[in-house]
Amino acid sequence: MDVAVVDALDEDLRDRVRALIKQVKTRDGSPPLSDHAMLQLGAHRSGLVHVLARADGQLVGYGQLDEGTAEIADAGEAAESLLAEIEQHALDLVVWSHGKHSPVGPAAQARGYAKHRALWQLRRPLTDLPDKPMPAGLTLRAFVPGQDEGAWLAVNAAAFASHAEQGRWTRADIEAREAEPWFDPAGFLLAERDGALLGFHWTKVHPAGVGEVYVLGVAPAAQGLGLGPALLVAGLKHLAGQGVNEVLLYVDDDNTGAMKLYRRYGFHDHDLDVQYARRS
Repeated sequence: MDVAVVDALDEDLRDRVRALIKQVKTRDGSPPLSDHAMLQLGAHRSGLVHVLARADGQLVGYGQLDEGTAEIADAGEAAESLLAEIEQHALDLVVWSHGKHSPVGPAAQARGYAKHRALWQLRRPLTDLPDKPMPAGLTLRAFVPGQDEGAWLAVNAAAFASHAEQGRWTRADIEAREAEPWFDPAGFLLAERDGALLGFHWTKVHPAGVGEVYVLGVAPAAQGLGLGPALLVAGLKHLAGQGVNEVLLYVDDDNTGAMKLYRRYGFHDHDLDVQYARRS
């Protein structure tokens, strides 16, 4: 097996990597790369490393290292080789294994990694949705591109101050998602009081027709008002109104408050992403 680092993926390589990712998703039942990693396929910058694995001239694996975090798509027993190469470019490294059937977890454990973080995928059908009105004095409206990015970034950073990835989003991160085909501002709901943003529920519809609670956050100043449940239900009803029959979300297993909320509103375990770490 040949493993090589490339500075950037040209259009042909991006197409082949996307085809590889689609193949792995079909096999494992889960996408091998996160949304963030997918958005980096066309990027070329410091801190970002692309690794390709080929066998008999065919692309069988892709690895991406972004600021100490690795993600791998393995279609042909390439995970260990990709990980070995990625390790040459990072001192303290974590690697994601997306889905219970991913080969990345066993490959990481074989190289001495230990479980570091677990992210559950929960799901529920969009039937029998409860009523949960907005708290008194709060109004709900759709996100306006070009207007609301700054306020949203501030509330997102405050709501996810202790979150490993979400709290560090920049304007470039949100604008990259606004450029994606799935982005729909009508499904990006903002809760305000007297013009001040206090919470949001950003929904997403996947190409297969499954909805997602993409990001749901409440400003610290609005905690305790019941805004989280109200935003959750509002987003679910929006998705149901789009003809979506099922919704998913991701939540850390140690986020007991969020877990309790989602269980109370009918979500059940569906799949599991695990982050592995090996310190230098």
